[in-house]
Amino acid sequence: MSAEKSKANKAASLGEGSVPSLVLRFAATTFAALLLNSVYSLTDALFVSWRVGENAMGGISLVFPFVVLQGAISTAVGSGAASVVSRKLGQGDPRAAGEATQTARAVFYLSALLISIIGLLLLDPLLSFMGATPELYLPAKQYFTILLLGNVFSTGFSSIIRAEGNMLYGLLIWVIPISVNIGLDALFILTFNWGIQGSAAATVLSQFLSAMMSVLFFRKFSVQEFKNARPHLKTAGEILAVGVPSLVQMGSLSLATLVLNRVLSETGGTAGVNAFAYISKILTVAVLPFTAVAQAVAPIAGYSFGAGQRLRIQKTFRFGLLLSFLYALLSFGVLCAAPTAFLRLFTDNRGVLETGTAGLRVIAVSLWFLPLPLLLASVLQAAGKKLWSLLLYGAAAVLLLPIAWLFAKRFGVSGVWWAYVVSNFAATLLAAGKLAFMKQKTV
Repeated sequence: MSAEKSKANKAASLGEGSVPSLVLRFAATTFAALLLNSVYSLTDALFVSWRVGENAMGGISLVFPFVVLQGAISTAVGSGAASVVSRKLGQGDPRAAGEATQTARAVFYLSALLISIIGLLLLDPLLSFMGATPELYLPAKQYFTILLLGNVFSTGFSSIIRAEGNMLYGLLIWVIPISVNIGLDALFILTFNWGIQGSAAATVLSQFLSAMMSVLFFRKFSVQEFKNARPHLKTAGEILAVGVPSLVQMGSLSLATLVLNRVLSETGGTAGVNAFAYISKILTVAVLPFTAVAQAVAPIAGYSFGAGQRLRIQKTFRFGLLLSFLYALLSFGVLCAAPTAFLRLFTDNRGVLETGTAGLRVIAVSLWFLPLPLLLASVLQAAGKKLWSLLLYGAAAVLLLPIAWLFAKRFGVSGVWWAYVVSNFAATLLAAGKLAFMKQKTV
């Protein structure tokens, strides 16, 4: 079998293979990549918290909204392009798919460069706005500066690679750079004693490797046609229109994290911010399977939509939902049973442990409310349904902002944790309403 035929068969399998088999295989591959990324994140947190100090970890947490925002931009561009690419491949048009990818790359690099310039020029005001306390200011500034300098390399366009059905390379573009990142963390922090700057440098270098791997894929392994493919403003508009839901989802998460840090610094002080830093790390790992399933159903739904296979989209969504709820049951039980044990991986500070244990037990309830809006938004986005995917992706984070302010004033730090649960519950109600309307419309 020729290489070109093999590539085409991978894309065609999105519309012909067994749905449960595809979802499980894609989810397993994506989960492995996301898990490794979280292992890196946790390892980095352990290196920083135990070797550099808790305030260094708090500084990283303060900068986290920027990391999420840049991730939102790369995800928006990548997922928007992935939706276009998968639909064009489903329609048998690899040339149009190649133009979408070239456009996405141009949009991302220009936006990343602009953000870096603005961030470096407004570094001190931004840190102040993020809620930096005197103890957290210096480590946050050191970390933030290095991330801004390497920001242009902060994506490998893995979502576009997965849109072709090439899940192996989509896994490798995570596995290899993250493995390098973990090794560099150990070298820079434990051996060279570069502290928080070593952590940031390791991150930027691994991102550069991921970016170079994407260049290799699109030159050597892609099923798309790039000959004479050029970026187009019209295609950029389509990519951004479809990708806006992802931008809103993660961008609102960035804003929500910023608000939570500010509220916690006012109500719980540095200990509150540090506790949230550790909770967010644990929660990131806990939600990985939800994200993996959502990313697994997206290329199948997008290809099926382009090929006019509506029943296949429904089957994909239902199977993904079943997997997600089974996992919600497991993860809720584990987090409720041993929250302090997880936190002790990072710290032995009594105040942080008390605050974090109470917060983690409450936030675990929200895991039940993540699957429905996340999966429905992913399917709608893959099919190019912009408005509702936008609403479903952004609902929880947008609602979190006013609820957190109100609950914090009334209940203090515990109110912040319960605000997270209430906002996700509201997003689930919205998704359930949309799903009921869709079913009624098809009857």
